[in-house]
Amino acid sequence: MRTGELLQRLAAHRNSNDRLMARARTLSPEEMEASTEPEVLRIRRMALAVRGEVCRMRGFIRLAPLGDRVLWGRISPHHDVGFEICDFFARRFPGKMIVLGDGRRSWTSLYSDGALLHQEGGGLAATLAEISRIMDLSAEGGEEEEEEEGREVPKEKGGGDQYEKEVDPPHMGAEEGAGMAAGDLWTAYYQSQDEPRKAGGRRYGGRISRRALRSAGLDAEKGSGSARLQDFI
Repeated sequence: MRTGELLQRLAAHRNSNDRLMARARTLSPEEMEASTEPEVLRIRRMALAVRGEVCRMRGFIRLAPLGDRVLWGRISPHHDVGFEICDFFARRFPGKMIVLGDGRRSWTSLYSDGALLHQEGGGLAATLAEISRIMDLSAEGGEEEEEEEGREVPKEKGGGDQYEKEVDPPHMGAEEGAGMAAGDLWTAYYQSQDEPRKAGGRRYGGRISRRALRSAGLDAEKGSGSARLQDFI
């Protein structure tokens, strides 16, 4: 792990402090990898824990659309990586507002014209409700202008309350009436990876901690009676 990445990961750890940061700045890459000193081992474990959480959330988060300019999803990071995850998806979808969070906090990123804009807020539901309200006001203003010109414009229902009550966002790209929803297929896939417990054996997902599943917003049931992919082929 390069020194720059090491310092970034260590700073994001929930238990990081000035003393550990100062110690990490004195370490060479070789010392970081080979040292058996307890403090260096602790620094390495902390940095790897943060990097693992970032990789896990990038791979497992599910985004849902709010209108045509906003994508949102649920994450509950253990460390201070909210904006890093948000920025990753903002760069992947330039021009779209990315909103991530849980019941207590939220992060918003927008990548446009080579610049990243950030905003941190309260709970995810409150942030989405505020964005929906602004979008509705903007839509109403546009409708009034078009009605003055003698054109009829269909009105869409506001999305504030709807997304405030949303528990498990559908996977982005799911379309109504197009067979099995992509979000359901996603859940069925992860359920299909689980195997019944055998004598003296471990389940397929035995290495995945419950905290890791919760932080990435995954809540799939496990068991031998779960739906499997072949059931939908």
